[in-house]
Amino acid sequence: MCPFYTKIICANINLSIIFFHVFTQTFINFFSCTVFMHEHFDLIDKVKRYGSFSRNEIKGLVITIIAFAFIISFRKWGEGATFDFSYGLASLFLSLIIVAITVFTAQVGHRVLGLRHGYRIEFKPWYPGILIGLIMVFLSRGVIWLLLPGGVILHHMAVHRLGYFRYGTNTLGISMVSFAGPLANIILATIVKTPEIWFGIPLSQIPFFDQLVFFNWAYALFALLPIPPLPGSTILFHSRLTYSFIFGSVAGYFVLIIAGIYSFFYAVLIGAIFWLIYYSLFERRFWKG
Repeated sequence: MCPFYTKIICANINLSIIFFHVFTQTFINFFSCTVFMHEHFDLIDKVKRYGSFSRNEIKGLVITIIAFAFIISFRKWGEGATFDFSYGLASLFLSLIIVAITVFTAQVGHRVLGLRHGYRIEFKPWYPGILIGLIMVFLSRGVIWLLLPGGVILHHMAVHRLGYFRYGTNTLGISMVSFAGPLANIILATIVKTPEIWFGIPLSQIPFFDQLVFFNWAYALFALLPIPPLPGSTILFHSRLTYSFIFGSVAGYFVLIIAGIYSFFYAVLIGAIFWLIYYSLFERRFWKG
């Protein structure tokens, strides 16, 4: 076998085993009624007890939502070059709803998967990043969006982690919980867009649904940037190869959306190309020492 492909296989064998175990266990649990129902009610109980937001989290979420709504509605204070206060206020209100749904969806994703694996999740806004985004939108007159919301902190719940392989907090668990937020945004955007793609329902003609799909993908893409404390940085820290594939897929699909193409197959193909390019140009050199 060619040494190049041999190294690729060796590089990902541990990662493949881990993900195979995760998906196999999920498959078995899904078709095991007793286990599934037990985990279902256990998760509901965890969400009731540990899923609420603290006062500081609510404050951070409100600031984040208002700032991002202002950023995405910056160029919508009138039609053309004419300033219209009432039009702009309506646009800002619509943006507030869209951003609130998007941010809340991401936090639900983080919290549900975190609690499922025995972690209490805390949202930490990144105020310097939000400020940079506001400055950038003024400098670019609303052309450039820079959405840097912050990240999440995992609090290890000892009792709820009993029986887990690798009992303590580890990079795999942190990266999975971090990716759950952007993944929840992608799922929401897919659910909203699917009726139009499969059944021809023209939801994109309604500004709310069209902007909701676009902003969820944009939010997921920015969250995956490898900048601490954004979720993407924790995925990169766990596995550079996994990160290159995930970010390549999400970024590729975002570009396809702009081009009017909706295809997860092409997105995964772009992600695989990103992975191969990164491995060929960088990762392979690290292993050579």
